[in-house]
Amino acid sequence: MSAFFAFLLSFSLSFVFVKFIPHRFPSDKPNERKIHHFAVPLTGGISIFVSYAIFVRDPRLIVTSCLAFALGILDDIEELTYKSKLPFQVLIAIVATFFLLPQEIRIFGFSTGKVGLFLTPFWMVAMINAVNMIDGLDGLAGGSLMIASFMLKQSVLGAVIAGFLPFNLPPAKTFLGNSGSMFLGFAVPFATIMAFKGDLGYATLFLGYPAYEVISSFSRRVIAKRNPFEADKEHTHHVLLARFGIRKALLILLSFSFICNFIGLTEEFWTLFLYLLLGSVLFLYCRLQR
Repeated sequence: MSAFFAFLLSFSLSFVFVKFIPHRFPSDKPNERKIHHFAVPLTGGISIFVSYAIFVRDPRLIVTSCLAFALGILDDIEELTYKSKLPFQVLIAIVATFFLLPQEIRIFGFSTGKVGLFLTPFWMVAMINAVNMIDGLDGLAGGSLMIASFMLKQSVLGAVIAGFLPFNLPPAKTFLGNSGSMFLGFAVPFATIMAFKGDLGYATLFLGYPAYEVISSFSRRVIAKRNPFEADKEHTHHVLLARFGIRKALLILLSFSFICNFIGLTEEFWTLFLYLLLGSVLFLYCRLQR
């Protein structure tokens, strides 16, 4: 029942923000990297976070999520550089690691000992930025994270994203904004680690699409001898958008994300090689299309 009311609240807030007061929020203005042609209000993160915070019972989780959300809000307003954001993202990840997550961290069933406590913040920061990277196509980040949340049986988290999603499908009337991508970039990976009882290996397979995007983006930029943190317009969704159009590109990437979710849930080590095969094929295809 909580999930139903969380959905209604998220939907209602999204509707009010988009329909009546979009001018009161920061907006994402078109530029050479963006695919939209008019300013779009960044209200999605506010609708999702407020709805989630009301229906979640764990005060520690709310406080940590609030830190991620607040950093995102500041980024929406001030357009922070990655150098400004990174220390705060690391701080949020460290707080989550030591106060919220299981103290025994494993990778594909193998204990990492105390090393895992240092790997986890790195993994969390990577996932926060990975979600931001896939938030470049209408409905993509929201759709993939909604599916992942429901597959993890995180019904409230899935419901608040679902309430926002009708306004974010192409053509989008609102975006997540950095507040939304930062919050979901923390909340969904956190829920994933908890669901897999501290196993970063299977958690990574489950979140295989954002994990793929951050790894492939860094690899592509290093190969091209560019700053790996420098934003560009060569992400997977940009390539597929140019080749197939927005709706087909969205369907392809949501399908890939769902396959990764399914692979992760099997918790079978051999699926790592299936994931690497799928990721390699997608990476090579995009390289050839650029």
